Amino acid sequence: MPVKPKADLHIHTTVSDGRSTPEEIVAKASELGLQTIAITDHDSCAGYLRAGAEAAEKGINLISGIEITCEYNKRECHLLGYNFEAGNPEMKTFVESQKRRRHKRAGKMIENLNRLGFDISMEDVTAESGTLNISRNHLAAVMVSKGYASHKRQVFQKYLGDHATAYYKTEYDSVEHVIELIHRCGGVAILAHPGLLYVDEDITYLIKAGIDGFECIHPSHNYALQKRYIAICEGYNLLKTGGSDFHGHDQSQGHYFGTVSIDQEWVDALLHA
Repeated sequence: MPVKPKADLHIHTTVSDGRSTPEEIVAKASELGLQTIAITDHDSCAGYLRAGAEAAEKGINLISGIEITCEYNKRECHLLGYNFEAGNPEMKTFVESQKRRRHKRAGKMIENLNRLGFDISMEDVTAESGTLNISRNHLAAVMVSKGYASHKRQVFQKYLGDHATAYYKTEYDSVEHVIELIHRCGGVAILAHPGLLYVDEDITYLIKAGIDGFECIHPSHNYALQKRYIAICEGYNLLKTGGSDFHGHDQSQGHYFGTVSIDQEWVDALLHA
């Protein structure tokens, strides 16, 4: 019996907060037998653009992707954009604005860490991030390299996690604005890893706001949550997606890449939406 083609539509690279380069991700996807992938770096299309040549060489179907940080109901919300025009001038402008927001947030969290007695500077963080969008992961890496913590998880738990002592809340664009942006660029907008974060009232609101679907398959979703979001998508005629959310930082989660995947029929529905 032939093996069904598999797809992973949620993957991060060194362009944001992953450990593998876009080219390495494509090579790994090929080795693992994935037919279709989407590189969904945080607030950046650069990983997708870099991976194009390698994907063509390996025979991997590469869908444009991005994970955009936005705001819903006064809290951070992540939307996955797919199959959009990555070179669209409006998308380019938006990505640059997200980069500035991230830089500002990093500065504020550095100030908070300094007040807590840690010797860390923006120069330290940019040396870690290079030309990439600055993330909390880069700040955590600096904290570990300076001996202030034994691992990044500890930094997030004590200082950089949501509502932790050095956390700074960024004012992001609304979820409605980001949905409209993705649509104007020809793509579809999917709510990333909804898990237990959204009650029925939230789901109804997001559907009315124009969301195109939900990430049903994700490492954080048990079977009951998968069934819940699949039922919602089928009940409202919305798109179903999924992926490993692979970053490569935690070896215990490495097995998700290539196993937490979806069938090609979901991909085909997305591409023809």
